[in-house]
Amino acid sequence: MSASGDAGAGEPTPPASALDSAFDRIDRASATAARRLFALGIYVMLPALVLLVTTDVVLRYVFDSPLQWARDVSGLFLLMSIGAALPLAWDRSYHIRMEVVYDRLSPTRRRLVDVLSVVSGIVFFGMMAVQAALYVPFMIRTGETGEDLLWPLWPYMAFLALCGFVAVARLFANPAPSRSREGAAPVPTPTDAGQS
Repeated sequence: MSASGDAGAGEPTPPASALDSAFDRIDRASATAARRLFALGIYVMLPALVLLVTTDVVLRYVFDSPLQWARDVSGLFLLMSIGAALPLAWDRSYHIRMEVVYDRLSPTRRRLVDVLSVVSGIVFFGMMAVQAALYVPFMIRTGETGEDLLWPLWPYMAFLALCGFVAVARLFANPAPSRSREGAAPVPTPTDAGQS
């Protein structure tokens, strides 16, 4: 019997190389991180954003007493929600694609476009993540805050760096996500996000 469990194969499966096992760990860890970030975005950040905007509107137009910092925080929450959703959006193939053009390409050109998409995504999100991570210590040293929001902004920048690194890991580990949404796994629930 082979290592893979195929009784009729006759030859044992060669052991996985260190590179294969490292790649597998990156794939599993980044997939888990992508699901958890997505759940954080849709179950925490978006509801908090809705609550904040609703409260600000009521205070602004009913009581003529708006929250001065609400626009800064809602902008940060919206940006964080988008960043948190990007890695899983890639895995589920929910990203924007010019299907009118893409569907008319030959299979060879589609593969080329897919490779260019992955490479450009790795470069873009990689540069964004590295720059955000490098900017965090500067923001801590200078105590950078928003215009109306007097909270430190570095935790938000660190979160966006994390989202960028997870997006790069997903692009690297899953370069060809499913093109079919029917076969995609369901949106994770809060209990799914807690599982590894």
